[in-house]
Amino acid sequence: MKISALTILLSSSFISFAEETSVDPQIDSVGLFKNGLCVVKCSFNADRAGDFAWEDPPRVVHGSFLVESEGTVIVRSTMRKVNDASGIAALPTGNMQSDLAGAEVKLTLTTDGPQQMGGTVTGKVWTMPEVKPRPRVWSSQDGMSDPYGRNAFNSRGVAEAIPVATTGGFLVLEGDHGAKDYISLGRIARVEILKPGGKRKRLQDKPAMIFTVAKPGPVNISYLTRGASWVPAYFVDLTDAKKLSIRQTAVVTNELMPLAGAELALISGYPNVEFGHVDSPLWQGGSLAAFFQQVSRDPRDHSAGSMRQQITSNAMYNGAGADLGAPLPTGDEPGATSQDLHFESLGKRSLEAGDALSLEVAAGETAYERVVEWAIADKRDAYGNYLSARGDEPAAWDSVIFQNPLNFPMTTASATIREGGQFRGQSQSNWTNPGQRSCLHITKVLSLQTAHTEVEESGKRENEIWIGGRRYYRTTVKAEATARNFRGAPVTLLMKAQFSGALIEAEEKPSDTLRREGVFSVNPRHELEWKITLPAGAEKKVVYRYTVLVSS
Repeated sequence: MKISALTILLSSSFISFAEETSVDPQIDSVGLFKNGLCVVKCSFNADRAGDFAWEDPPRVVHGSFLVESEGTVIVRSTMRKVNDASGIAALPTGNMQSDLAGAEVKLTLTTDGPQQMGGTVTGKVWTMPEVKPRPRVWSSQDGMSDPYGRNAFNSRGVAEAIPVATTGGFLVLEGDHGAKDYISLGRIARVEILKPGGKRKRLQDKPAMIFTVAKPGPVNISYLTRGASWVPAYFVDLTDAKKLSIRQTAVVTNELMPLAGAELALISGYPNVEFGHVDSPLWQGGSLAAFFQQVSRDPRDHSAGSMRQQITSNAMYNGAGADLGAPLPTGDEPGATSQDLHFESLGKRSLEAGDALSLEVAAGETAYERVVEWAIADKRDAYGNYLSARGDEPAAWDSVIFQNPLNFPMTTASATIREGGQFRGQSQSNWTNPGQRSCLHITKVLSLQTAHTEVEESGKRENEIWIGGRRYYRTTVKAEATARNFRGAPVTLLMKAQFSGALIEAEEKPSDTLRREGVFSVNPRHELEWKITLPAGAEKKVVYRYTVLVSS
C-alpha cells in the first residue's frame, strides 16, 4: 500500500499532539505594583521528559519570562486549530443565516399587500463556510503589521479589515444538485424550525506554549504582566493628645485571572522597568512589527515603561523635618527592609477575576506635633524674573508632624485624618522611610491671618552685569511675612519662604537650605524656615532681605 507524504505528515502531527500533556500551571505567588504591573510566579510538575502544552498563556512583558527546571526547557509559542465544542451560540446573533445554519425550516412568505400571508417554502438553511483570517504582513519598508494578528496591512500601511461573510438581504436555502434558493428577508413573515441544525464543530485558533522538558521534576515560571494592582490608604487618628495612631489599608484589585491560594505581596518602591510597555515576542497576540514599534517608543510617553506608581507617583516628603528622626530598623525586625523596594506579604489569598479585596496591612503609634504650616513659594524664575502664576497669596494649613512608626516605608497614598471619631481632612502622604518625619495637611487655616509682601528697595540697583552672554541687573528685595493669631490658644507656626538670590539678613534666625533645583542657576535658590510660637491674639512680622540678579 502506498502512503502519500501528506498522510505521513498528518499522522506524525497527530502522534505529536497525542504525546503532549496539557498543563495549567498553578499560580504560586503574585507581587503587586501600584500601576497595574505584577510579578507572577507559577509552576507545574513534569512527570516525565517530553512536551507539555499550556493553552491560553498570559500576555507578558518583554524580557521578563523566565523558566527554571532541573534540566533544560525549550519553550515554543504557537497557534493551534482546536475544535470549538460550544458550536452555535445559544442566543441568536441577529444573523439569520448563521443562527439557522443546517436547520430544516418552513418559511411563510408575505404577498404584496400588507400583513397578507402568501405561500410557504420548506428547505434546509445553507451553512456558510468558515472565513479564514488574512495572514499578518511584515513590511521591511514601513515596518507596519497587525499588533493583534487579526488584520493585515496594505502597502500603504493602512489596516484592512477581515472580510465578513454575509448573504446580504437574503436567506439562502440549499437547493437541488448544489443549487441555492435566495429568499428575501423582507418577505419572510414567519419561520418554523422543523428540524434543528444541531451544533457543528468549528475550528478556532488558540495560542499555546509548548514546553519541551529534558528531565522530570518541577517547572517554575515567572513573568511580569498587567492586570492586578493595589491601592494603599492611611488613616491617622489624633484623638489622643500626645500620640497618634496610624493604620495602613490596601485595596487589591484582580483583573488578571482566578487566584486560588496564591501568596500575595504588596510592592512599594520605584524600580526601573525599562520595557514595561513592551509585549514579549512570545505573545501570540502581537507581531514583530508591533514589538519593534513598542521598543522604539520613548517609555516616558503616557507614563509607560518606567515604574511610575499611579495613584500617586512615589514622592519623598521634602518639607520641614524631613530629616531622619530615628534609626532605620534592622533586618531582623518584622517587615524591615534594607533596600528601596519593599515587599509586604498578605499571605495566601483566593480571588476570582474581577474581585477586589480590602484589608488592614499594618498599624502603629507615635508622638506628633500640631503646627500651622505656611509655605511661601518662590515668586521668581531662575533668571530673577517674576512669575505671573505665583500672584495668589499662599495658604496656611493646619498640619500634623510625626515620624513613621511602621517597620517599613510609608508609600505614596491618600491619608485621612480623624479626631474624636470625626473626619478632619484628607491629604497625600509621600514616601516616608521608617523613622523619617512626615507632615500632613489637615485643613486650611481660617483663624490665622497671613500676609506676605516683597518690594524692591529704591536706589539699590546695579546695572550692566554680564554672565554667560546674558545681561543682568542686581537689585535688593525686602520681604515681609506677617501672621496674626485669632485663636484662643497659642499656635506653633512653621513658616517656610523660598526665594532666588543671595540672603543678606533674616530676623528670628531661620534655617537656610539651598534647594536642589537651583544648583546650576545664576541665582542660588533658598528656602528659609522658621518655627515660631504665636500666642493667642498676637501678631508677628518677620523681615528678610536678599539680592537677586534679574535678566534684562
